[in-house]
Amino acid sequence: MNQKRRDPLIESCLGTEWGGGSNLLVCIPTYNEAENIAPFITAVFDAAPAGADILVIDDNSPDGTAGIVEKLIQKYNERLSIIKRPGKQGGASAFLQSFEYGLKHNYAAMLAMDADFSHDPKYIPQILSKAGEYDVVIGSRLVKGGGIEKRSLARNIISAGASLYCRAMLTPGIKDWTGGYNLWTRKALEKIDVTSIFTRAYSFQIEMKYKAFRAGCKICEIPVIFPDRTKGVSKMTSAYFITALLDVWRIKFFRIKNTVEQMFKFALTGGLGTITNLALFFLLVDILGLPPIPVSIGCFLISGAQNYIIHHKWSFVENTRGTPPSIKKFFTFIFFALLGLAVNIFVMNTVLRHIALPYKTIAQACGILAGMIINFITAKLIVFRRQRAGRQTK
Repeated sequence: MNQKRRDPLIESCLGTEWGGGSNLLVCIPTYNEAENIAPFITAVFDAAPAGADILVIDDNSPDGTAGIVEKLIQKYNERLSIIKRPGKQGGASAFLQSFEYGLKHNYAAMLAMDADFSHDPKYIPQILSKAGEYDVVIGSRLVKGGGIEKRSLARNIISAGASLYCRAMLTPGIKDWTGGYNLWTRKALEKIDVTSIFTRAYSFQIEMKYKAFRAGCKICEIPVIFPDRTKGVSKMTSAYFITALLDVWRIKFFRIKNTVEQMFKFALTGGLGTITNLALFFLLVDILGLPPIPVSIGCFLISGAQNYIIHHKWSFVENTRGTPPSIKKFFTFIFFALLGLAVNIFVMNTVLRHIALPYKTIAQACGILAGMIINFITAKLIVFRRQRAGRQTK
């Protein structure tokens, strides 16, 4: 694909998200879509601006889908490409691979679509029109004006129930959790970190949207009508649906695991800062003979700076990805470090006054633990807090 072409319409739609990147990449996973793929690619190119490219990811379809795409490449040249995979690996991994491809090749946004015409290309201009204002644009069946054609009452009830379940478990801010007709800007995909997505099948749609929400991405849902497939065979089974409902718990409680990991990294970084502090103090006071009080203050600031940078780049990287360290945040961090020290001293003195201990070190350990908890909470919720933005339904 020619990565130097730029389309004025796409550039105006993506606005600041353009960032010097190339155009829109439409990502289409396929498996046995020989009946649909040629008319679908034609329809996408007809609806999309001239600067849009298409990437097909085919899982060695027995019906010859890849061969049809390769013939179409002769017609569309650099605007159409295909990745041929050795076997069926699933739509989730295909989408994730295409997102990584788009990021690597400097695309400004990726539009995920299914080749069975359930994602009608006529909505592409409307979706693109929101891309400059929002980080994620969801083609939603569950907002006013959206829906699914020719679905039974039972299937509509199941879809609505699944939406309510996800909204109750994760956030009410998103209505269509499982729909795959979504535009992801480069900014959103970098914040989410597509390599961290651990669910598959339809669950990965839920995980990506939840992580986008947690990362502070601006999310918009626009109404679309999903027609039932007219050709080919649906790949949706009840097993996929049940797995997705169970995976919501995995996605939800991944946050707990993430918090435990952050706390471990926080404690490890604090220990390293203590070593740095003591080593500098020993060198400057015990070896060089400098006055201890100003040296102690200097060591505190140096080790604090070290801790701040490591926390920003490692301990809380899920929160800070895409944002640089700042002087303001550093001094906020130092302020709460001093608050933690005050809590440490207060708890230690309280324990010593009210509890008879065999060793005073136990009181100090209690103080250190209390101070560390205060430091961790303030670091996570204030200093390295994720910057959130809202979502809107259009």
